[in-house]
Amino acid sequence: MPGKKLTKRVVEALPTPRAGFKDHFDAELRGFHVRVFASGRRSYRLKYSVHGRQRVATIGEHGSSWTAEQARDQAESFRKIADRRRDPIEERAEAERAEAEARRRAITVRELVDRWLIEGRAANPAKRESSWATDARKLRRHMVPLLGDIHIQNLTKGDIESAQAKIAAGATKLDEKTGFRGRAIVRGGRGAARSAVMSLSACLAWAVDQEIITANPALRVKKEKPRRRERFLSETETATLLDTLSAMEGERKLLPVFGDMIRLLLLTGARKTEIQALRWSEVDMTRGSIVLPRERSKTGEKMIPLNGPASSILAQRSPRQGYVFPSPANSRQPADGIQKAWERVRRRAMLDDLRLHDLRHSFASFAAAGGASMPLIAKALGHSQTSTTERYTHLSHDPVRALSEKVGKRIMSAQQGNQRRQKRNPIAEAS
Repeated sequence: MPGKKLTKRVVEALPTPRAGFKDHFDAELRGFHVRVFASGRRSYRLKYSVHGRQRVATIGEHGSSWTAEQARDQAESFRKIADRRRDPIEERAEAERAEAEARRRAITVRELVDRWLIEGRAANPAKRESSWATDARKLRRHMVPLLGDIHIQNLTKGDIESAQAKIAAGATKLDEKTGFRGRAIVRGGRGAARSAVMSLSACLAWAVDQEIITANPALRVKKEKPRRRERFLSETETATLLDTLSAMEGERKLLPVFGDMIRLLLLTGARKTEIQALRWSEVDMTRGSIVLPRERSKTGEKMIPLNGPASSILAQRSPRQGYVFPSPANSRQPADGIQKAWERVRRRAMLDDLRLHDLRHSFASFAAAGGASMPLIAKALGHSQTSTTERYTHLSHDPVRALSEKVGKRIMSAQQGNQRRQKRNPIAEAS
């Protein structure tokens, strides 16, 4: 039964029961009461009925976040809702869900990137960890510095186009120390701009799937067209490179683990990550091949054939457990200094414009020069589509030159044949 009006003084003066709890109802507002527990805790509540059901809405704890006056105001608001035959508990729950949804959507580009790099993996389990690391680097080094503080709901196609132009112009270039011996070099440029937009687009596509945004503004952005590099080794350059590897190893200026990795990249046309983290469990010396599982290859499960020289390199390495090319400092980890080693090698060989990935180009070029078909080269490189292989076959001018040579000989032989016929028929020549 109603007693006194619940005020701060009245509520704090209520006796504490020895066990359980006791409810004390307000003298003025119907159903409004405070529940006093044996622990001394006091909780404001409202009892009401809606659609024939009796319900109790908990308002909050006395003293911590609610005063008696605030609790009364909330109870009056709930009572008005109940008197209109609506349930204040359900309406409060709906309001809380709407608020939580608004908070979920009210994030910046920086916060979205962080969430995608963690939560996005569940939506794309087939994506390799190395690809996630690449996306993280592109977004955090290029997009986040330029767009990070923009609210994701306000991000526009124009914002992304502007960021792409700035990255292409070198606005995100960086050269800084990242530890005792570490160093981060971010160059920017057209290629970096294009790939950064592609990574951002993947992130935004996930945000659409999660209903954080309704559309992906990166889809309509015209991406930068990077200059296509057509660089591959000639036979002379190949000999120079191999001689340089042997010389540097002999002078102890290059660890054999890196020399063998570079040789294997050239001999197999494999990608750097495929060789760098190669395990003996992925090598089948009996069948002369490397078999990579789905998570280790960009195009899914992949078989890389081993030619004689490649097999010989692997046969000389030991022990045959764990990583084929382990770190000199920790055999449980793959060697991770290949890029720095390659920089020294190419300077010594005077091949300054040759990238490590160009060894893969060179493998395709030598295959094309040998007359191999595109489907065959695609199979060797692990391409799922021959259209991807075309850019490698175009690297070599040798097949084209050979074709041109044949046509030239045919043309000249036609002229020479005509001259011979004219010599045998001097009358025709005179006429």
